[in-house]
Amino acid sequence: MGPSSSGLRYARRGGRRLAWSASLGVLVIVLSATGCTGGSADPTVAEPTTTSTSTGASPEPTAGGPGGASGVTYDAVGVDFCDRTDLESLADLSLKLVNRTPKQPASAPGAACLFELRTGSGHEASLLVEASTLGSADEAGRLYRATRETTEMSPDGPVSGLGEEAEGFSEQSDTDVKRAEYMIHARSSNLVLKVWLAVSGTTYTPKDVLATKVKKIAQLSLAEVPGS
Repeated sequence: MGPSSSGLRYARRGGRRLAWSASLGVLVIVLSATGCTGGSADPTVAEPTTTSTSTGASPEPTAGGPGGASGVTYDAVGVDFCDRTDLESLADLSLKLVNRTPKQPASAPGAACLFELRTGSGHEASLLVEASTLGSADEAGRLYRATRETTEMSPDGPVSGLGEEAEGFSEQSDTDVKRAEYMIHARSSNLVLKVWLAVSGTTYTPKDVLATKVKKIAQLSLAEVPGS
C-alpha cells in the first residue's frame, strides 16, 4: 500500500492489517468462471486498508461520466457478484480461480464477492467486488468521501466512464514477495461501488495493467446493479 495454508494472507508494511474501518458514521464501500465452485474464505483474507483519520476535506476528483445516471435509485441487495463477475479481463494475467466467497458490505445494504486467485507462478492474488446502496445520493456521497479520507492506498487520480464520480488508488509493498494493488471506487446516485485487485509475485504487476483490469470489472459490475 505470500501464500498461507488456508487462504490468502498478505503482510503489509509495518505489520498493518488490511480491513475497512468506520468513518463519518458509515464504513467504506467497494469473475464468473464456468465449473468453479464457491466456498467459505479464510477469515484472514486481505482486503484494502483503511484507517480512521481526522484529515480535513480533500479535493474531490469527480471524473465519472457515462455508465451511471443521476436520479436513478439502485438496489444492490441480492446481486450475485460471485456468479456474474466476468474473469475474462484477467485472462492475460494467468490468474487461476481458487475460491469465491459471497460477502455483505459492512457499510450499507448491498452485495459483494471476494475472489481468491493464484498466479501461474503460484503466488497469491485476490479480487474484491463490492456494491453498497444507501438511502440517498447524499448518504452515498458521504460514504464515497470517507473512502478517500481513510484508505492507506495512494490516490491515482479521477477515473472516467464510471458513474458520477470515480477515483483510483494504488499501492506497492515488498515483504517476502512483491505485491501490487489497485482499487477503484465510484459513486452513481445512491450506489457506491468498489473493485480492488491485488497480485503478488517476484516482480510488481504494472500499475497501468491493474488499473485497466479493475476499471473494466468496475464498468461491468456497475451494469449488473438494477436501478429504477
